[in-house]
Amino acid sequence: MKTYKIIGFFIISFFFTNCEGLDANYKDYLTNVKVYSPRVTELSVVSGLKEATLSWKNPQGKIAVKNIIKLQDSTIVISGLVETYKLTNLEIKGYQVSVFTVDKFDNYSVPATISIFPNGE
Repeated sequence: MKTYKIIGFFIISFFFTNCEGLDANYKDYLTNVKVYSPRVTELSVVSGLKEATLSWKNPQGKIAVKNIIKLQDSTIVISGLVETYKLTNLEIKGYQVSVFTVDKFDNYSVPATISIFPNGE
């Protein structure tokens, strides 16, 4: 019985001594970590006559410094944080709109995306 305890002790101590080097498995993945700015929430739209008003909530804190709106092939850079923006002179078709925040290091957030369809005449 005493030999079983000794063998068990050696197995357990061998297991714990080999676990010390496990962090080497993931250290290479920590060198190029992508940092994101906090994202906007509650993105909504109110469509009007060839226009659409976007509304959202910016993240709490002082990490994000400006908003960016991507609309099809165009990009609208807002030099601060706003919570509404009115898109005008839109064609009567569907649009995919994404709203981002950007921090002071030019890291973009994960986009909040919504589909809009402005009203016609």
